[in-house]
Amino acid sequence: MPYLVASIIAIVSAMVVLLSRYEADDSLIKVEIQRMETMFSLVDSYVNIYIQAGGNLADINFNELKDSGILPANATVTGTGLESKLSFKESNVSWQMISKDSSSYKLLVDMRNNSSLMSKAVFSESFSGKEFCEKLLFGDYDSLINSYNTTTKNFENNGSGSKNDGIFECIVYK
Repeated sequence: MPYLVASIIAIVSAMVVLLSRYEADDSLIKVEIQRMETMFSLVDSYVNIYIQAGGNLADINFNELKDSGILPANATVTGTGLESKLSFKESNVSWQMISKDSSSYKLLVDMRNNSSLMSKAVFSESFSGKEFCEKLLFGDYDSLINSYNTTTKNFENNGSGSKNDGIFECIVYK
């Protein structure tokens, strides 16, 4: 009798899993994509506050936002000047910001340390770039840009940029 009950429970459990098509990876990536949307909005909000406080987009970077007191305590900035990078608590995504000109800025978004996003890198990079950079912030998305050149002080493709490397550029116009 216990064998029969255990068999029925196992069969019912298997049917529930098969019929619901639950995939743990999909739920994790959905959460991380929602976090990406929040982080895009936060970064743009910090820039808006900086501009409203009299800051100049020609001088913008995360170190400047930190020194101006705009970034919250849970945001960590490493590096200095144009090489400064922002990361949020509980996130493995890093952000680097430089000025494009006096009316726009560039973000280099690095998702390589986030295993959930990198499990479906092509989707994550393309979705974040198109949905959040282009539609949410009305910016331009470039999936081939993958590094910061300290000589030219600009983001560029160092030769290994691709649509699934987990790094992309977003140019936001103000």
